[in-house]
Amino acid sequence: MYSTVFKLLPFLDAIRLNVLLFVRRYIFKSGKINFSQTGEEIIIQWILKDVKKGFYLDVGCHHPYKISNTFQLYLNGWHGIAIDANPSLIAKWSRKRKNDIPLVAAISDEEKEVTFYEFKESEVNTMDESMVKEWKKKFNYRSERKLTTQTLTSVLDKHLLKNQSIDLLTVDVEGNDFNVIKSIDLSKYRPKLIVVEIHGFDLSNIQGNEIYQYLTAQKYTLVSFATMNGYFLDAKI
Repeated sequence: MYSTVFKLLPFLDAIRLNVLLFVRRYIFKSGKINFSQTGEEIIIQWILKDVKKGFYLDVGCHHPYKISNTFQLYLNGWHGIAIDANPSLIAKWSRKRKNDIPLVAAISDEEKEVTFYEFKESEVNTMDESMVKEWKKKFNYRSERKLTTQTLTSVLDKHLLKNQSIDLLTVDVEGNDFNVIKSIDLSKYRPKLIVVEIHGFDLSNIQGNEIYQYLTAQKYTLVSFATMNGYFLDAKI
């Protein structure tokens, strides 16, 4: 890992990460570093343990390192397409994760004009007006702007190489997650594993959740749910 990061990251970032890895492993002896928000990468790697150098779609990718579901995968030799509506975050991604394809785009189930609400805490940026009311009470609201959304299928039609399989789709877009899921043609582009943030998921009534209903109808199986994310594995494989 120590030498590998110099091939994957800018020099100073590689130095910082190696120092952090050394301190955690040999001084605090606390094991692996978790880059994701609530341990998502640990579950992903367990489910996809047989995939060595896979391909991911990271929708609502946010920062290239911080609270990232795919950074550890990137360090393990994976690569993929990273999508976010925030141009400054995608600019960072372009500088820091050169093996990925970073795209500025707002994804939804149809092409339409939406309002994108931005906060100082950029991880809670959203297109969902119902989320904005709640977030304004907790976070520092900055601005809003108009965007035209695209479907995930249309983005993949333009940017995915022919015959490239998709091992992972991870979606975290603060309230618009179901629309993102509906925007990919799963008969054409079929990720092995879909990880999606689900707000208000009731484990005692999973049949009543719209994301669960939709993905199970598309022949995906819910194999795990932790904190706020559902993990759906392609039942056809």
